[in-house]
Amino acid sequence: MGLSEQVRQAGVVGAGGAGFPTHVKTASCAEWLLANGAECEPLLYKDRELLKNFASEVLTGLRLTAAAVGASKRSIGVKSKNHEAIEALRRAGCGTDISLSEFGDFYPSGDEYEVVHTITGRLIPPAGIPLDVGVVVNNVETIYNVQRAEQGEPVTDTFLTVSGMVREPLTTRVPVGMRFRDVLELAGGPTVREFAVMDSGLMMGRRIHDLDQGVAKTTAGLIVLPRGHNLIRRYDTSATAQARIGKSACDQCSYCTELCPRYLLGYDVQPHAVMRSLGFSATGSEIWNRYASLCCGCGICTLYACPESLYPREACLQGMADLREAGRPKWEGSRAVRVHPMKEYRRVPMKLLMKKLGVEDLDAEAPWREVDARPNVVRVALKQHTGVASRPVVSPGDRVRRGQLLGEIPGNQLGARVHASIDGRVTRVEDYVEIERQSS
Repeated sequence: MGLSEQVRQAGVVGAGGAGFPTHVKTASCAEWLLANGAECEPLLYKDRELLKNFASEVLTGLRLTAAAVGASKRSIGVKSKNHEAIEALRRAGCGTDISLSEFGDFYPSGDEYEVVHTITGRLIPPAGIPLDVGVVVNNVETIYNVQRAEQGEPVTDTFLTVSGMVREPLTTRVPVGMRFRDVLELAGGPTVREFAVMDSGLMMGRRIHDLDQGVAKTTAGLIVLPRGHNLIRRYDTSATAQARIGKSACDQCSYCTELCPRYLLGYDVQPHAVMRSLGFSATGSEIWNRYASLCCGCGICTLYACPESLYPREACLQGMADLREAGRPKWEGSRAVRVHPMKEYRRVPMKLLMKKLGVEDLDAEAPWREVDARPNVVRVALKQHTGVASRPVVSPGDRVRRGQLLGEIPGNQLGARVHASIDGRVTRVEDYVEIERQSS
């Protein structure tokens, strides 16, 4: 059995965000294989702690994946400030057949396009993927899971950080499907009565409204903020209100565009132009929406650059949705990409970003702590990945063991398997499989 099939059976997906099924990548051919450990979301430290504590496993997974895709060049990207992670990698053998690429402490250093350009010097074509330039990129947790898959171990746990206004910020691993409220208790619980939770980041994460949801393979962390925090108020603002505010207040200063990381890499992303669509008819909005096509949704424009605290990122995401609904191609412009001459001088330092977000006082270490997470209930989502939801192969009343298959990929479609993360009895099958732990 080849590595790609082992990875498919184990249900490995990209742990850095979108959850792209990893078996597809391991079946490809590339010159470069990059492990992305340059995490850049404020208050998240999952990748750093994983590299500090599991460097050997990551390097093993990287070598296995490189052999599978035929990559002759291999590198791990990590921030220069993460000295202990770098030292752990060097002790484990990084720097021999695998190079170490160090990144500055800026946002979004972990963006896939940024990682590819920084390490290889290559620019992914507009609306393209790294494979277009002979590169495969995987998050370091994904690489760790590849190593486990090669040993026959499916993905049953996820690494994450719990930070913000909690009693004991930490980074750990928990069973996939463990409820958010139970994960928060591992960090001693919130320190404020009226709190809100962000899933996997303040910049590109999502606001959680149901704490009974289960963590996914892609969950990078939970960040607790006071419910009255400015960030939470912004995320709670309706799309209608965002558009109305933008239509009335945007003065076309273009700061959102001038600081856009993709624009600075040379892609034709112009959030200020997209903001014009808010004040035009359907015909006019289509003209301006095309400048949203290459947006990566990083949030710099909305949460850092805009002097009026408007919502250009949200306008871009809506513009992209409108173009998809209209059946327009993802990109119709020039394929030429040339890095902006001011790129290196317009980076967004993390300290300045956290100050702008109002979270600089919450920047605790969140060190690694192995916990015996034994939740009584897990809710394992059948869709935690890019592609179609997995098809349930269990029913209420079934007894399952940790690692047992819960959901299979339908046919030959793009998807990923999901597995039980605890021993117990299936109590519900909806868009998730709920398992209750049974006392022995």
